[in-house]
Amino acid sequence: MGRRLRVTFVVIAIGVIHLTAWAEQFSSCWVTQTITPFGNTETVTRCRVSGGDVVDYADDSDVPSVLYPNLGTDVTGQCWYLTSAVTAYVILNRFADGSAEIGLDIDPSTPGGIVAIGPTMPRCTSEPSPVSDPATEAWEYVMAYIHDPPTPDLNPAPGQGVTGLATFVAVPVPDDHSATLSSGASSLEVEIEVDAVVVHWGDGLTDTYPADPQILAGYPDGGASHVYEVKDTEGAALAVEYDWTARWRLAGDTWVSLPVPNTSTTVDYPVAEVVTRLDS
Repeated sequence: MGRRLRVTFVVIAIGVIHLTAWAEQFSSCWVTQTITPFGNTETVTRCRVSGGDVVDYADDSDVPSVLYPNLGTDVTGQCWYLTSAVTAYVILNRFADGSAEIGLDIDPSTPGGIVAIGPTMPRCTSEPSPVSDPATEAWEYVMAYIHDPPTPDLNPAPGQGVTGLATFVAVPVPDDHSATLSSGASSLEVEIEVDAVVVHWGDGLTDTYPADPQILAGYPDGGASHVYEVKDTEGAALAVEYDWTARWRLAGDTWVSLPVPNTSTTVDYPVAEVVTRLDS
């Protein structure tokens, strides 16, 4: 009877431990090697439970939580690890040695918005410390910089456009911009420029012009012009867009492109019709 009571007590205690781990969140999970009671070496997934405890699991799939990749540093340097906190990182490719190609899902609501953020990164093999997110820092800086839309100047002005007469658009183009930001122990370099200017004339035709001040100088010498063939007294929706390009890198690493959205300005542009009349 006594032995059965002791066995029952041990089973209940183990169950409580696992239920506690299941209810916890894991701040980090990495891989490490341990010595079994039989003297063998085996690789396990070791997780820090938010709150302090450390629990070992046979592998990642045994961790009782949904895990997401994150970037950190351990005793060997920069590496990737798993955490139950939702991150914007995704594993693009994972290799037999545990290393992985990591991507950043900049906008989860938009398919295809994942960008690779650098070379293959090793798996953390000791407890990691989170690092700043350089890709997110670069994205936030770029989006703050490009908030100003184009300010087109039209000739003839809105309300004076006519069929058969060229409409010129003048668009100032921002200078190329570069910056060096601090990202933890590294320097984060960012480059931003307008690659082209896109003009949707509002009648179904679109032209793309290089970001050249001479071409976008407007009337009379500029090269961005259009002749309307059909009148539109309600006003064509003439839209002008900056086609931005941006890239970032940690100092010394390869450049990584950012899929930056265009910024645009729309102008109502009525087009009248010139009618030739012969007086008798």
